[in-house]
Amino acid sequence: MTKRAAATARTRAVEGLRKVLGSGERAAPLAGALSRGLSAPDQDLLRELLLGVLRWKRALDAEIAGACRMPIAKLAPNLLEILEVGLYQLRHLDRVPGYAAVSEAVDHARRSGGEGAARLVNGILREILRRPPPQEPRAGDVSALARRFSHPEFLVERWSERFGPETTLRVLQADNGTPRLDLLANPRRGSLDSLGNRPESRVARDSLRERLAEEGVVTEPVPGAPLALSVRSGSLNPLRSPLHAQGLFAVQDVGSQILPLLLPPGGLLIDLAAAPGGKSLSALAHARMSRTAAVDRSLPRLRLLVQNARRLGYSEARAVAGDFAAPPLPEGRFDRVLLDAPCSGTGTLRKNPEIRYRVTEEAVERLAGAQEAALESALRLLAPGGFLLYSTCSLEWEENERVVERVVERMRERVPGVRPASVPIDSPVPASPTRAGGVRLFPDETTDGFTAHLLRRTE
Repeated sequence: MTKRAAATARTRAVEGLRKVLGSGERAAPLAGALSRGLSAPDQDLLRELLLGVLRWKRALDAEIAGACRMPIAKLAPNLLEILEVGLYQLRHLDRVPGYAAVSEAVDHARRSGGEGAARLVNGILREILRRPPPQEPRAGDVSALARRFSHPEFLVERWSERFGPETTLRVLQADNGTPRLDLLANPRRGSLDSLGNRPESRVARDSLRERLAEEGVVTEPVPGAPLALSVRSGSLNPLRSPLHAQGLFAVQDVGSQILPLLLPPGGLLIDLAAAPGGKSLSALAHARMSRTAAVDRSLPRLRLLVQNARRLGYSEARAVAGDFAAPPLPEGRFDRVLLDAPCSGTGTLRKNPEIRYRVTEEAVERLAGAQEAALESALRLLAPGGFLLYSTCSLEWEENERVVERVVERMRERVPGVRPASVPIDSPVPASPTRAGGVRLFPDETTDGFTAHLLRRTE
């Protein structure tokens, strides 16, 4: 990585921070857009800086404020972001020498605001380097934990009360880790050559792992996820591998791979709010369902579903254009329905760190109202004897068990026989029970968090 290229990555990271926090853009797609024209290592650095600063922003700002003689809110445009990018490298990136991080931050400040800005940034960063790193807060200290791990204080307080201080601390630590890239091995494509027409999950996964290793991509299996591989290291981005173009795998989070496995096996799966269709494809890859119909109102995202299904060889995956809250399907006709509802995303703060600066108690309540309406609509599709899985990537009671409890109570007369399934959810990975008979998976080093409830319409 040349000095100029690294400076470009840092400069674009500052630009990205201002767009995410000032204009409300999503961090991960923006990192991809800002990476255009950079080499692969520089793209990785840009992504690490942008998402990393967002994960640790409050902690970084606390250190900067302690070394700055003026309120940081009064710093000239770009200076706070330049300081955050520089300090993040000092605290969290061993691969970047401290002198280089300070030097680049000073040069960037000089280009942005002249010699005065350069002297200010140099003085603040060098003062911070003379101080010891902040101490880790203890479990249960809500304010200190919220500041240290850059989470909204109301979330830390709520989680501590509901899940306990130790679980909350583990969630915060997971949220601020670096996410892995997860792959779904495709038995259908894999069985065409090296598997001898044996599409078993383990064989497909092991074969893919060996072939990726030959290309310099090191992966490891994920316990409880039969087709999942987690990328550990490598000289090649798996998306650039010919194996991806040949359909031997898809990039898909472990949690998304697991969700369809929480439904009893069936024939046709109606997948609502589905695009780009990862859960539908996982249901087919695991032979959990024989056909899927993925409903979404976004035509560009539905096109992605169609392209992925074609690349992976799943002609049984169909795309249906329509609003998941009012799907264009006959009521009372379907045995398996999956509603992975739009939500606050508080289980995905590692991959989507900008959420922590936008989520509020009021926003959670608003989302819960929309989720109740969507679940009511989804339940109307269910045939007698059928199962519906309601899930969110949220950890909040308001978006999960409370939604289920309220909707089941209201739907007693409209859709007779709807109730929580009498059979417990058979989760392939360790999960915590909810008060409404569902499961909650907390974020850890292998997966994001989500909550799921299984409902059934009796005969």
